[in-house]
Amino acid sequence: MYLHPGLVVSPGLSCLLRSPHLPILVILPLPTRPAVSIPKTCSPKQFACRDQITCISKGWRCDGERDCPDGSDEAPEICPQSKAQRCQPNEHNCLGTELCVPMSRLCNGVQDCMDGSDEGPHCRELRSNCSRLGCQHHCVPTLDGPTCYCNNSFQLQADGKTCKDFDECSVYGTCSQLCTNTDGSFTCGCVEGYLLQPDNRSCKAKNEPVDRFPVLLIANSQNILATYLSGAQVSTITPTSTRQTTAMDFSYANETVCWVHVGDSAAQTQLKCARIPGLKGFLANFTFPPSFLCVCVCVCLKSPPEMG
Repeated sequence: MYLHPGLVVSPGLSCLLRSPHLPILVILPLPTRPAVSIPKTCSPKQFACRDQITCISKGWRCDGERDCPDGSDEAPEICPQSKAQRCQPNEHNCLGTELCVPMSRLCNGVQDCMDGSDEGPHCRELRSNCSRLGCQHHCVPTLDGPTCYCNNSFQLQADGKTCKDFDECSVYGTCSQLCTNTDGSFTCGCVEGYLLQPDNRSCKAKNEPVDRFPVLLIANSQNILATYLSGAQVSTITPTSTRQTTAMDFSYANETVCWVHVGDSAAQTQLKCARIPGLKGFLANFTFPPSFLCVCVCVCLKSPPEMG
């Protein structure tokens, strides 16, 4: 699931906008699935999942993420060359499986891989070769020979010996809001108006001032409406009419909500926005031509855009 860079996930899977002001939660309708399993023909630019129903972009195949419901886009027979890339730095990929085992657990006398590739005679026979390898941090015998690996939060360099700090903050989702990389670790933080949760990663609104409660913006096939988290509708905001809203975002700076209004054709599909000054109602509903739709299409990408 991809969230716009302005959104964060709090415990309970609620999505909170990163802002020191009133939190707004944006909810879109879930796509409907066919009630009957009918074989589907995919386009030449798509990959047909094994369930014969789902089609995904060929660019999503073998990218390390399961996009097909059955995971067939990441199956070993489809992606034989990417098996070793499924594991994180300092992890060992058990042969013929997707199981990843920390390098520190290899040759420890306990079998972790089903095929036993993490243990065996090589652990004893090749251990003496580790001293000649010159690893900066650690060395462990493997079926391919002695291999260097690093402490947690460090990554092995191209020379196969030295270790360098791994920037966890470069991985989307490490922290829900602010992330500071340190040597061998990282620290999460929150913007003004939010509190860091016990998991030291996610943030939750303080609900300050106490007389301004978080508001939920919910889009369905007919309209966009606003409710409090308790379920009560915000009486000052009258729902605005929409048609098959597929993407929605809220700008605190402009007090504006924007969404994609789907028409009967591409030419009739528009980017629409409406101001909600002080959360007192939808005002100044305005429409952009189809050429502006690229502004919202980014929320459909699997990976977040890089932030400057």
